[in-house]
Amino acid sequence: MTDAGGSPARHIRLWREGRLALELVERPGPLVSTSAPPPLPGQLPPPHAWATASAFVAEWEGRLGMQLRAAPDLDAFLDAVRSDGFEVEELPPVT
Repeated sequence: MTDAGGSPARHIRLWREGRLALELVERPGPLVSTSAPPPLPGQLPPPHAWATASAFVAEWEGRLGMQLRAAPDLDAFLDAVRSDGFEVEELPPVT
């Protein structure tokens, strides 16, 4: 997919202690929890303004969600998670 401007969307994976913590694409969409029950039929989680993401480790999910909601953009989010000890892997953009 492309972002609103038509350019490819950045694709990021966050790692910590050798575990995949979060996978994110820089485009508006839901923040999906792997530890919470799925939404009820017909209900979708509210979209995030600039990220579509799935969290994979319950113990880090809350902190990452707070950092995502607080960050004005992807670069600010990446600065915050790097400071928090996460390793950032940039994958080829999603087209």
